[in-house]
Amino acid sequence: MKKVLIVLCLAMAITAIAAARGASDSGAQAGGLDKVEFLLNWRITADHSPYYIALEKGWYREEGLDVNVTVGQGSGFSVQAIDTGRADIAISDAPVPVTMRQDGAKIKIIGVIFDKHPNCAWFWKDSGIREPKDLAGKTAAVPATDGHKVMWPAFAKLVNIPVDSITWINIDAANKIPALVSRNADVTFDLYTGEPTFRKAMGDNVGFFLWSNSGFDCYAHSYITSDDIIAKRPEMLRKFLKVSYRAWQYALENPVEAIDILSKYHPIDKAEYVPAINVIREFFDTDRYKNIGIGYIDPARMKTTYDLVNEFQKPLTFPVNDIYDSRFLPNPMYKLK
Repeated sequence: MKKVLIVLCLAMAITAIAAARGASDSGAQAGGLDKVEFLLNWRITADHSPYYIALEKGWYREEGLDVNVTVGQGSGFSVQAIDTGRADIAISDAPVPVTMRQDGAKIKIIGVIFDKHPNCAWFWKDSGIREPKDLAGKTAAVPATDGHKVMWPAFAKLVNIPVDSITWINIDAANKIPALVSRNADVTFDLYTGEPTFRKAMGDNVGFFLWSNSGFDCYAHSYITSDDIIAKRPEMLRKFLKVSYRAWQYALENPVEAIDILSKYHPIDKAEYVPAINVIREFFDTDRYKNIGIGYIDPARMKTTYDLVNEFQKPLTFPVNDIYDSRFLPNPMYKLK
């Protein structure tokens, strides 16, 4: 019964995206703009502020794009939406499209967002959880299509605990912290960028560990699109990435304004979101991004991501070059000052 409900929820959400797209297509054509359906990975968080900066300042329209931003439901959902043509570009944790391409999804990574992996386990310090091995036998609350859940088999094998050692509780995207605060679950998985929000809800009793500190060293949030879009709309992809990385540079250098703009589009607690965007900057503070630019796809790092999936999650039969395409990145690339 749970599987049926999950499928129904996914179908309804994808239908909603399609309806939004269909309702605005005629206006986009009349205005001479190229309509783009862009799907976020999750509910609204601080790292979504760049796209609303670009909307507010008219940067997408300057490039001839009419971008519609839709709130997401996890990396698995993002890949499904792209593969079924319900979105043109989406955000997904990198190992998820790698895994799902093996299952037949015709998708590729076209740009990287976080250059470090922010996946994190959150729990009460008094729960007895201290390190990954302590997760065995615990309950974890996440949505059905959450990227952490999709990547859990790889992480579990990496830290040498049974893949089936966790009991999963399916929740809505907004209920991670409530599930933990109410102690209806022992642990939830969310990005480290949410640290200010978790600390506000749980105080000094909040515990966490980063997956990357246990060797989960792969690419994280990335922009994905379909093979079909790459073939038919390459110039749209170039324009979208150019504006989006420009907006990322602006957001990280102007965090207060970034969150002010985000608050115009979504009801948020600005006092929590400004610290969050400052935490996010840590995941851009790498030699790759400083020397080459924001969004750069390092072939060696992509191979590491591919190898992690291949070794710990699912045997892969396609070459690593099939999962990414870096031709659409800005030239020159944007860098932080």
